Amino acid sequence: MKGMRQRILTATILALLCACSLPEAPGTINAMLHMDHQVPVLEELSVLDRHDVTLTFNEEVEVLAASFDGLEAEAWPAAPGVIQVHSSDELPLSHAAQLFISVRDKAWNSSALSIPVSGRNNDIPSLVINEFSSKGTETQPDRIELEIHSDGNLEGVCLMDGTKGNERHAFVLPDIDVRRGDYVVIWWDSKCDAPEALSNKSGSMTYNLEAGSPEGLATNNGAFVVYPTASGDGPVIDALVYTDGRASTHGGLGSAAVEASWQALKDSFDWFAQPFNALYSTSTRTICRRISHDDTNRAEDFMICETRGGTFGEMNSSAEYVPPRQ
Repeated sequence: MKGMRQRILTATILALLCACSLPEAPGTINAMLHMDHQVPVLEELSVLDRHDVTLTFNEEVEVLAASFDGLEAEAWPAAPGVIQVHSSDELPLSHAAQLFISVRDKAWNSSALSIPVSGRNNDIPSLVINEFSSKGTETQPDRIELEIHSDGNLEGVCLMDGTKGNERHAFVLPDIDVRRGDYVVIWWDSKCDAPEALSNKSGSMTYNLEAGSPEGLATNNGAFVVYPTASGDGPVIDALVYTDGRASTHGGLGSAAVEASWQALKDSFDWFAQPFNALYSTSTRTICRRISHDDTNRAEDFMICETRGGTFGEMNSSAEYVPPRQ
């Protein structure tokens, strides 16, 4: 019996050696060497609402498993390379759930991803960055004012001092119903009792909120971005890119994170051309959106208000600071 096994093994080895010497063998080996060995890559994640997200991969894939916070989720192809994932429970608005998804391409290369995802509030009002101060003091701290242009709810709106992945701090707005004409003032690094609602001179409401950032806004060169979800996914609602014009040859911006934020906003058409020149802004000369000016995502949308002309919580002043002649 032992001799029989040895003869069978020897015959098998000889057959394999002969196969490798056949003319077709090199082509077979090359085909194997040139097979797709690249794993699927996630290119984009979009949050649709409080139940559904879509994930766009660089190739067509099938889903092996999907879950939110460990609970199984439904998933199906919405288009070639696009997977829609549905949660039977509502996704949170003010914090993130953990999405786990495992996919496989046609060559059986697989990827497994764990991604923080927040639900999207589809009642977010139209709003803009209306006033901004990054050169704060103890008595005049760094602040950002949002002007509300339509009725809605703010829960889940996320503010970042930089684009997602380049930010130093993020602040998620709480569940507040707002009306057109209201203002929301975010005190970035101060300590105040928040949220606090006050009537303003125009008869609308001003909401003061504390962001709790461990540091102030970038003083001279930075980007500030408003996203529709707590996880920073979804299209940018509004942005402001600013510089003092002295930090580098690239419009005055400095640091890799700020440069990356500026480039990301230009790539997504959420900011055009050069940053706003904030050289002459101070704690009492804030950056203000021009009254009755269209939101064009350009530096021209903003101006520096006259000294002590800041109007946080109220309609902006039209008095513009004119720097002295050199």
